[in-house]
Amino acid sequence: MKLITSSNNSYIKDLIKLKQKKYRDINKLYLVEGYNILEEAKDYVRTILISDKDDSSKYKGFNNVEIILVTEEIIKKLSSTQSPQGVIGVCKYKEPKEISGNVVMLDGVQDPGNIGTIVRTSIAFGYDTIVLSDDSVDMYNDKVIRATQGAIFKTNVIRANLKEMISTLKKDSYYIIGTSLKNAILLNDLDNKLKNNKVKKHVLVLGSEGQGMSEEVSNLTNVNVFIPISKEMESLNVGVAGGIMMYYLNK
Repeated sequence: MKLITSSNNSYIKDLIKLKQKKYRDINKLYLVEGYNILEEAKDYVRTILISDKDDSSKYKGFNNVEIILVTEEIIKKLSSTQSPQGVIGVCKYKEPKEISGNVVMLDGVQDPGNIGTIVRTSIAFGYDTIVLSDDSVDMYNDKVIRATQGAIFKTNVIRANLKEMISTLKKDSYYIIGTSLKNAILLNDLDNKLKNNKVKKHVLVLGSEGQGMSEEVSNLTNVNVFIPISKEMESLNVGVAGGIMMYYLNK
């Protein structure tokens, strides 16, 4: 088993660069931390770096994966947390799959916590694909991976130009449902709209935390919907709103 003791090692320096999106995209690789997330990412792990004080025997289930012993100093250099768990995985990007079932589309959503909530909720309610706009947060950001609690590895993730993607999906008979306060119907009225249009598959579009859906995306939807709430509150968190919408559409 290989042992690396210096953080100046060229391979370690290259891995440290993966903390930046630019280098993740160039190499199609990213880092994950902790044994539980490694287990979820099993199909995508290429290399595991563990502290030389850790028990390497528990990683025997990772077939065809190189395991490298490193110092705790190196683990800290690679980690993005204050209290590293002693293991870092190097994973390859997931290849996008063909879209088949219902879709959640994110227009400029930036907060990792919201992304985590939306990804986990989408899986719970049977959505097969998450489509991210070019200006949404990077799905391989370490904060996003932690926020999804490994759920990212259970869904199909695609980054795309939303205008082009909506056009493509419409041709495939997808019904595009936006979330907005402008030119929108009540959520309670959506059921009749879906029945009248004989909707069999749909795209749910959720907008950014501050601005909501962009106007150009809003203009491409088949219908925009708003959730009625108390006048005491101006709006709902996008993760919460997405959960309510997905539950409604699922039932």
